[in-house]
Amino acid sequence: MAQDRDAPEINRDMIVDRIYEIALEPSSLEEFIDFWHDTDLSEKFSDFDKSYKAHLERGETFLQRGEIARPDLMEYLQPYDNLAAFIVVGSLIVEASNSGAQSAFGVSSGDSLDQLNLPAEMRAALMRTTQDVLNRSEPSEKFLKTELATKGGAILFRIMRIAEALEDGPAALIVSTHFHWREKTGALLGSVFQLTGAEQNVVRLLIEGQDTKSIATTRNTSEGTVRGQIKSITGKMNLRSQKDIVRLVMALGEFPMGVAGKEAVDRAKPELSKNWLETEVWKPFKSISLPDGRALTYHDMGPPTGDPVLFSHMGSCMARWSRSMIHLAFERNLRVICPIRAGYGYSDNLAPSADPFEAARNDTMFLLERLCIPQLPYVVQGSDFPFAADLIAKQPDIVSELIGIGGRPCLPGGLNVDGAGRWQRFFVSTARNSPHLVRFASKAVMAMCKRIGPEAMLRQLCKDSPSDLALLEREEMKQILVANIRLMAGEATNAARAFAMEYIAFQEDWSDSVMATRHIRVQIFLAEEDPTINIGSIPKLQEAYPWIEFEVVPEAGLALIYQKPEKLIPLMADAAKRAILNVQ
Repeated sequence: MAQDRDAPEINRDMIVDRIYEIALEPSSLEEFIDFWHDTDLSEKFSDFDKSYKAHLERGETFLQRGEIARPDLMEYLQPYDNLAAFIVVGSLIVEASNSGAQSAFGVSSGDSLDQLNLPAEMRAALMRTTQDVLNRSEPSEKFLKTELATKGGAILFRIMRIAEALEDGPAALIVSTHFHWREKTGALLGSVFQLTGAEQNVVRLLIEGQDTKSIATTRNTSEGTVRGQIKSITGKMNLRSQKDIVRLVMALGEFPMGVAGKEAVDRAKPELSKNWLETEVWKPFKSISLPDGRALTYHDMGPPTGDPVLFSHMGSCMARWSRSMIHLAFERNLRVICPIRAGYGYSDNLAPSADPFEAARNDTMFLLERLCIPQLPYVVQGSDFPFAADLIAKQPDIVSELIGIGGRPCLPGGLNVDGAGRWQRFFVSTARNSPHLVRFASKAVMAMCKRIGPEAMLRQLCKDSPSDLALLEREEMKQILVANIRLMAGEATNAARAFAMEYIAFQEDWSDSVMATRHIRVQIFLAEEDPTINIGSIPKLQEAYPWIEFEVVPEAGLALIYQKPEKLIPLMADAAKRAILNVQ
């Protein structure tokens, strides 16, 4: 064990005892962090990991006890509430299903896959494909195309392997393109767009994949009548084509049903319906399957056809916005796309040997290509700045502008701008010199959050920032922030591996990536009370990167976007509009 010659001797047993205290009671990590700083352990031990490796490994074992819980399978189904989706385990028994699957295929929890309401040949093909996905040792995904004459065309099944933590092995998520038409969908079309009952029925048949001819046959009318109805529908909905009708109605799938006789909801004025806005706030995340078989969830806020920005959630997973923020996004026609990085929320984890920069870059590119977005601004929060710089350096044509909200670049040579917060300085110092310790500490943070609860954890993280603590006194904001923290450490989520991998990766010299942002506009807003950054370092940053615009925002802390939305969201919207004009 290397130790400075002039440093006071540190009792090894004391350190070992503290490691096991954390393992048994994760909240004692705070005392260990104080001990770490007060005794300058980061300076006195150049090989902490080597000296205490065995104890750290045993401590991790203790932390993991009781953490392995059965996943909440309904969480996997939430992004597909307007489609038919269900989950099957290795025995081909359905473990969970949504209302769309129950309606379309007559499948409920406990049913066998061979009981699905499908033609025998199609059912057998689905069973074979599902079993093949379940039998693979690595994450996988397969597609199965089927023809259902009663539905007016082809139905595509997507089968994805998920959930390794089930008692009887992995499970498969099966999602079909069968749109689940609910009564509230028709009611919404009637109240918002004044579609007649006949027009609502035409929309439903379009969603099911029928063309003008088959709709006419189904409705026992002429093709001319159907074309006239479609023209009326596009006019009332202010759309241009049948494809636009399908796209918008599927986007409206999560909206609540209005009450008959009440004033129609104006989509351009969300303040007319608190229920409408509340549903926007709490709508489920979406999900896609990546080329390597991992699942990536993402949040899509604001108008579906709005001007898009890419938004990062930082380590505390600040992904959801409040009602007033969503309202402002709709007012400014701003669509906010927030990928949930690997290991956070319900996005599948990376392998321990993976490169988090490469994975975040590839995952983001795949999502943007899937959404057909060629260029957009990147709005990066907190310590996520390296991800934005890396994407710009490797894909210089994708990001039109960079807006850092609490984000900060490293100085040339890889020198980090250390903050004043003790937690921040602890993780930075351990990530530099003791990666095994940072992995242990990350697991302790997640275990601590689960034990004391997300609100108490938030208060712990924000105790040095009065502005952040003030947010928690507002009930609506507290609910949002607590829900976000649960994406980091909830009943079925644990971002410990991702958190540690990212902190370790951030200690590399990524200043070359910052230099690669010179061709675009870069604005960075730093909160006066943010404990993770030393405001006094701004002159050094300005000298190193003269093209970057820095602004210190008073009376704000870690949750800067939630404290100053009226300042930041319009800036985001203006940047998004400039990107659209540039592409056109």
